[in-house]
Amino acid sequence: MGNDIPSHVFRQCFHWFDVNYKDILFDHRAQKLHTGKAVLLFLEAAWNKRDSLDDIANNLRAKEWMQQWIGIKSIHGSTLCRKLEKLPLDLLQDLFASVVKAIALCYAGKTGIKKLGKLATVDSTEIRLPRVNGTWAYTSSSKNAVKMHTRLLVADADSVCPEEVILSTAAVSDQEVALDLVVDTMNTYVFDRGYINFAHYRKWVQRGNQFVARVKANNRFRVLEKRDVTEQNHILLDADVEWKDPKTEAAFKLRLVEYEYVNDKKQKCKIRVVTNRWDLMAEEISEIYRYRWKIELFFKWMKQHLRLTKLYSYKPEAVWNQIYLTLIAYALCELIRLTVKPEKSCWQILQALNRYADRPVEELLAELNRTPTRSSQGRRKKKRGRPRKHPPKLKPVHIIIR
Repeated sequence: MGNDIPSHVFRQCFHWFDVNYKDILFDHRAQKLHTGKAVLLFLEAAWNKRDSLDDIANNLRAKEWMQQWIGIKSIHGSTLCRKLEKLPLDLLQDLFASVVKAIALCYAGKTGIKKLGKLATVDSTEIRLPRVNGTWAYTSSSKNAVKMHTRLLVADADSVCPEEVILSTAAVSDQEVALDLVVDTMNTYVFDRGYINFAHYRKWVQRGNQFVARVKANNRFRVLEKRDVTEQNHILLDADVEWKDPKTEAAFKLRLVEYEYVNDKKQKCKIRVVTNRWDLMAEEISEIYRYRWKIELFFKWMKQHLRLTKLYSYKPEAVWNQIYLTLIAYALCELIRLTVKPEKSCWQILQALNRYADRPVEELLAELNRTPTRSSQGRRKKKRGRPRKHPPKLKPVHIIIR
């Protein structure tokens, strides 16, 4: 890259990435769209939620600074489609791992949630595929889909990052890959009811993996010892119980905590979780499971802000590549947030990056560090007096213009 190319925000975000990278195998006959340039275009498209491959091509045609950077003035949508299918998946996995490793260095100084430590929530999300083009991922007569099994590290209340990802078709159950996602003994893993497997629980107890997992109300156990709970608390039961592996009949001990909460519909619901953490209070165990919702918000963020639900191509290779490109886009946004403005949210950083993509870095930093000038405290609620009168009912207006 020449020194005469302006150092825009977008270029600075990818200073670590070799935009001129050529793969010996996959770029053998490529004329101009090599692997490095294609990855860059697709990451930019993920950040800006480009609707189609033609939209990516039209955006390149309109951005002179991007043309100068990657050395391509125009590209066709069909060329992008073919390249998307041929991108080496192992390269994208390595790129994702390198960004996650950089994030881990930033997370090293974080102690996790107060008193609870660092949490790792494990869950999966489905990405639906069309009926015709998605038959290679057939799940049922009404669904073709793939799954993204994720271990999400919760470093603190505002910092989350997908540590490990396993992709599969939707026919693969969550329990089949659970053992591959639970490896570290430093974090506390959090699961929902889709991961109920007492053989796995026993293995994690033996290996020293700490976890909090929700179980069903009809799961059978034997109470060994109950702890006192206060009536004013939302905790209903705190006890040591004995569980059995249904296949081997081997018995092992866990802690059972049952608590109550009120949902959005003002209904009382009961939650039962088992754990091998005896060092925390029952209220803290319930607080750990509450943080499981972080992974649901992460999946929603990926689908809503990075357009993971609408793919450019539905061929198997293209689907796997698009998922990893989206993961890289999120991880890179989180890394920029940690290094530039940690108190901002990832969504605020992404919006700022998109607004200042072709501007000098100094303007982006000035915007992120700008202090609010508004002195008003906003609209305040007034004390309610007499009930407000309802407006009179209006009759339908019938107008004809000839």
